[in-house]
Amino acid sequence: MNTRQRLIAALVTAFAATGAFAGEANADDETWTRQAPSVKSRAEVKAELAQLRAEGALPVSSGEATVFPGSRASATARSRDAVKREAAEALRSPGSAAPINVGG
Repeated sequence: MNTRQRLIAALVTAFAATGAFAGEANADDETWTRQAPSVKSRAEVKAELAQLRAEGALPVSSGEATVFPGSRASATARSRDAVKREAAEALRSPGSAAPINVGG
């Protein structure tokens, strides 16, 4: 195939595939407009939220991690240097499959 034929094949494929993503909202299918029945009033939800905030029971989102109140980082018995030494020894061992060289 030459470049022109490949380009035409790519364009046809791209435009043919876009139809699979199309959807239509019409009067026959009104499921997208339905709302869930409310069981609490807005005031009840706001009061519940205020209470949880006051208790500190809501998780706090901080970027990639979510911190739950009352939870602390687990303490380890080994120091950072000990863990680094252990990793370096494991990588230097003959059975190691790691494709990198660690240190000297």
